[in-house]
Amino acid sequence: MKEIGGVCFLFSETGTEGGWWAVHEDGYSYPDGHWMYEGLRLLENGDEFTVFDKDGSTLWSGVIDQDDKTGAIPHTVIRKGKIVKLRGWKQQVVGGWWVHWVQRGMNPEAWAELFEGNKRCLIRRPEAITPNSDTPNRVIAKDEHGTKAE
Repeated sequence: MKEIGGVCFLFSETGTEGGWWAVHEDGYSYPDGHWMYEGLRLLENGDEFTVFDKDGSTLWSGVIDQDDKTGAIPHTVIRKGKIVKLRGWKQQVVGGWWVHWVQRGMNPEAWAELFEGNKRCLIRRPEAITPNSDTPNRVIAKDEHGTKAE
């Protein structure tokens, strides 16, 4: 298992169409302190994830189980000068932000609070062999027979 330590936050930029729960991995910053994209790690199903309080105690620890349905609401758009809801395009909103998923079984607002204030965190996931260029966080690992498996 690879351990990735860093800071958790909600990652969003033009084109993401909502926020992604993420970690900025330690060691990927410019000399002036700004973060490098190479340090961006999106949380994935099955990640063992722990968030720490300032005193080092554990605020939350568990396995990521993405839920992209609970609380999803239709996007609102303007069509022919009228505001309409697109029933086929639903997404969750947490703290006023569109997000792609929430942690299954957890209050979405409580989940979001874990990502406020640059809290320290740790991801444990299978060791990456080769990253897939189309999906930066896809992990390809070898099984017990040495065969690659996604």
